[in-house]
Amino acid sequence: MAILAVGNKRNGKLYRVEEIDLMESIAGHVAASMEKEYLHEQLEQQDRELALINRLTTIITSSMNIGEIFEGFAQELKEVVDVDWATIALIEGAELRFLALTSTIGSAWKVGDRIPLSGTATEWVVREKKPLYEANLSRHKRFWAGEHHLRRGVRSIVYLPLVVRGEGIGSFIVASRRADAYNPGQIRLLEHLALQIATPIENAQLYARAEQRARIDELTGLFNRRHFEERLKEEIARHSRYGNVFSLLMLDLDNFKTYNDIYGHPAGDELLDQIGSIIRSSIRNADQAFRYGGDEFIVILPQTISEDAYMVAERVREQIASEMKAKEVAITCSIGLASYPSDGVMSGELITATDTALYYAKRTGGNRTYLSAKILSEPPAGAGVDTRGSGLSAVYALVSAVDAKDHYTYGHSRKVNTYAVALAEAIGLSPDEVSRVSTAALLHDIGKIGIPDKILSKKGKLATGEWEAIKSHPKLGANIIGNVPSLVSCLPAILYHHERWDGTGYPEGLKGETIPLDARILAIADAFTAMTSARPYRDAFCDDKAIKQLRQGASKQFDPHLVEVFIGLVEAGFPEKAKVGQAPSSEQPSP
Repeated sequence: MAILAVGNKRNGKLYRVEEIDLMESIAGHVAASMEKEYLHEQLEQQDRELALINRLTTIITSSMNIGEIFEGFAQELKEVVDVDWATIALIEGAELRFLALTSTIGSAWKVGDRIPLSGTATEWVVREKKPLYEANLSRHKRFWAGEHHLRRGVRSIVYLPLVVRGEGIGSFIVASRRADAYNPGQIRLLEHLALQIATPIENAQLYARAEQRARIDELTGLFNRRHFEERLKEEIARHSRYGNVFSLLMLDLDNFKTYNDIYGHPAGDELLDQIGSIIRSSIRNADQAFRYGGDEFIVILPQTISEDAYMVAERVREQIASEMKAKEVAITCSIGLASYPSDGVMSGELITATDTALYYAKRTGGNRTYLSAKILSEPPAGAGVDTRGSGLSAVYALVSAVDAKDHYTYGHSRKVNTYAVALAEAIGLSPDEVSRVSTAALLHDIGKIGIPDKILSKKGKLATGEWEAIKSHPKLGANIIGNVPSLVSCLPAILYHHERWDGTGYPEGLKGETIPLDARILAIADAFTAMTSARPYRDAFCDDKAIKQLRQGASKQFDPHLVEVFIGLVEAGFPEKAKVGQAPSSEQPSP
């Protein structure tokens, strides 16, 4: 409602009837115009709010992992309301679990944490099916969690119920460091948003639970073989990226077949369930246990050397023996142990090494742990790994032999070494890391010793079988280096220097930063050396042409950041000795 007030300066004279009629008409027109403008603004505001809700709903539905996209969701929401702290909290039994959380002011909880549901604002809004706004926590706090928020700077907070098909599943909570930060219109907007995102959140949780069930062995409650194979590949990629070590245990029950035959399969299944519980309680929090099949189990021990893994294995073995003895059950277990990368750098190699160690454990009497490395240390005379230096001499002799196999690639490894070392130093790697890159660069093509000369020197297009032979050289090289303990840190670079940034490389199809840094460095140094060297089928590229090729390959074949650093080195006058194949000062670098 509004009032149009009109005054006159005519002393004692009243408005005439026709003047009043005119003013009433004018007031009517003004009122209609104002109402039209107000309605227009309201419609525009509704359109903006609907567009925002649609954008936010699109973000929430873009991934089944709500935690991954919640930060972007909160950033978008900041366009219309204060968001200094926000979370999605779901009810699970008598607890509240934080599914997603973002904060610029710290938080008493993190994603995955659980708190008692009783006495929380979420309990209230889910029961009442309406939002709750606490405008100033420093003046009044209704719930026990308010004190935690207040200590971290929150002053006002809105709790919105998440309701699906009439059932409350949790809450969407938004908070600000300002008191009285939210007006009624903003609270209505947040309420509408909560209604829109509740179902996608519930669907994401149903999907997550289905995924979890697909990874779990129903009998033992441990992860299943399918999930083990996925996790093993992930662990190899993660540990190779940082040059770390991890270990595998493979367990097999001794005398289980006899037990099954005597007591029947139901009793056997019950025993396997008990064994799964013993394994789970005997390993560390960071370790993961899997049922591999039948009466075989596998444990992944991240960032664990073989000596520490052996201690875990013995604890598991002794606990199984002790508990079975207490139940008067003649069951023990044998365990095989292998470690990455010393016992293998590919998933198949590691499983084979672990399985072989398990076979030795059972063959030598059972109820014991056997290390894969121990098998290598006890072969027939003359078959062992040389750790005294002569093995290294043989390896570096092979490097020279590889370079000498082809006139056109002679000195290639030393050129790659010069470029790789300069790039490693330019990005700030430590002296030890630069030394590792240097050694890996010299050894990166050592696997070509196993490729026929006629394929390496072929001038025409390679046949499919010939190309597959060429692609095998990283694995061949890794197998050679794997027998020299002092060189195992070079394995990731040697094995993965032909991976591509877009995931289309070989041998594993690693993508982006899952490719070890050393391998990404070698890929650029190797490619630049190849392009600026003469080949049977073309002349050497000039630097400008090679740089153009590198730029075209950035974000496809090569790490884009490393490409720019490398190009900067070349344009600044890269060491000329690399272009003519001048060897490093030491004939045989120290690994």
